[in-house]
Amino acid sequence: MLGLMSNSSELEIKLDFKGLCYIYLSTWPYILAEIKHFAALLIMTLLLIGFGTAVAFLGIDVLWDTVGRGEILSTGQAKILFLPADPYTGPELLHEGARQTVLIRFLILTAIFVVITSTCNVVIRLYKVWILQRVNQRLRARMVSNAEELSLRSHANASTGDAIYRVFQDSAMVTAVVENIVVVPVIGIATLAVQLTIASLFSLWFGFLFFIGILVCILVLKVITPRLQALSLRARQASASLFTRVQETFQSIQAIKTYSFEDENYSRFFTESETAIDTAFDLRRNFAFVKIVCGYTLVLVLFITDYLATQYVLDGSTVFGASLLVIFGLSVTTWTVAAHQARAGSLMMSKLTVEDLIRVWCLAQDMSVGLNRAFWLLAIEPEVKDAEDPQPFPNLQHGISFQNVSFGYSPDVSVLKNINLNIEVGEVIAIVGPSGSGKSTLASMLLRLFDPDEGNICIDDEDIRSIKIESLRQNVATALQENILFPVTIEENLRYAASSVSEAEIHAATKIACAEFITKLPYGYNTELGVGGALLSTGQKQRLSIARALVRDTSILILDEPTASLDAETERRVISNIKNWAKNKIVLIITHR
Repeated sequence: MLGLMSNSSELEIKLDFKGLCYIYLSTWPYILAEIKHFAALLIMTLLLIGFGTAVAFLGIDVLWDTVGRGEILSTGQAKILFLPADPYTGPELLHEGARQTVLIRFLILTAIFVVITSTCNVVIRLYKVWILQRVNQRLRARMVSNAEELSLRSHANASTGDAIYRVFQDSAMVTAVVENIVVVPVIGIATLAVQLTIASLFSLWFGFLFFIGILVCILVLKVITPRLQALSLRARQASASLFTRVQETFQSIQAIKTYSFEDENYSRFFTESETAIDTAFDLRRNFAFVKIVCGYTLVLVLFITDYLATQYVLDGSTVFGASLLVIFGLSVTTWTVAAHQARAGSLMMSKLTVEDLIRVWCLAQDMSVGLNRAFWLLAIEPEVKDAEDPQPFPNLQHGISFQNVSFGYSPDVSVLKNINLNIEVGEVIAIVGPSGSGKSTLASMLLRLFDPDEGNICIDDEDIRSIKIESLRQNVATALQENILFPVTIEENLRYAASSVSEAEIHAATKIACAEFITKLPYGYNTELGVGGALLSTGQKQRLSIARALVRDTSILILDEPTASLDAETERRVISNIKNWAKNKIVLIITHR
């Protein structure tokens, strides 16, 4: 079913900032459907980060100043550690026993905090995965639904493997968008703002130097981004081509073995597999280059700030924004070792956050290419659509008429030209012609799998383009030229398009199709057919296909090469049975003989 894409027809969206915004905004409807869950996830994550930050600052203050130097606790710190005010908040330095008590209390509290935060972190991660999978499911379902809406002309140059890759791999980028373009940047920017504010309150030089480092990283990203996008497209096209090769190998395994083509097919697969690996590795190598350059830049900034902070400690300088640092749980007025470590922790977290944002930007280029391929399918408008006010299928009384119908799969290749045909109710009509003459195409237009380029097809003088597509197809049954069977039981195959029919109706249809062989199978109608009906002969598959069309009991029946694989006697019986069944109906038989 899926298989309408070709790389030459990719939707052209320039992946500059405007193009990226367009692609990512296209994911919004799928994200919006889960917006309540995303809001809850964001709140839970920010609360956990805030809790962890507060605990970290508490630990630095308690361990360095109170346990290490014997300084008294603040009233709030004493309450958190469940310690009395006297002597822990008193005017004098703490003695050795009191410091040991503070340490033990702090370690116990830390263990409790670790259990709580670890549990919450696991719950949040599972919740996030659940939300993202729901978003991906919505996009995949929409892609397949849109593919089903397209006409067969859109599927003419099919690449099934590429289509499957788009649905399962490229569409998965929507979950990465939510996490890496929405969640991570929002949390990362908020975290970076807080941590740089804290660092700047220790000294404005720290914020300024880090800002310079960020500007250098932005310049590197600006230069390399176009290359990342080009490499990502090459990698995805190579992987999709490999996916197609695998799909075609298993689909054509009989032909490969019959013509002793195993070595040549393996060679082609190996070459395409190497190409896919090389292009993917080339992309990752460029990711690594960005990470190294930006990482070294930020490390240099940290070295400079470490030097400045050490000088402040040695000089006993006053902390620039001491009064405001209290807001973040830091009670420091002069530069101490504890202040030095708190500042280092803040800047290190800033560095890690910037590196994470750089990683996200690199991934965003790959995601944009993947989503561009995924949304290509959604951007295709179906050629065959319902009219603005579609009508139900008419009560068939007269017949079908093809009036000057012309059709071509491409503008320069005409398949049918000025076809005129009238079929009355009760008639069994055979359309005979050589292979490739357009017989199946003519029948497909009756189902509106295509619309004619010129002319009209009418049922009881009503143009079928005015009939609701669903209603039209519910009243036209087809036995396809290719006997498509599913790897389920015979009965489930027969019920595929008519799930509510009774067993008696199923048995009646198989009798008309001369499918008596079913009762001779070990499990009768409950026999599993295997992939593609592998357990049946071609003639048996053909009779099941006819029975599946008959069981729907529609006003119009199309049989495309229905007896090509049947012996002469079985063919005569099937056609005779269909003629007797077809009173007050229309049967259109397509055959080359």
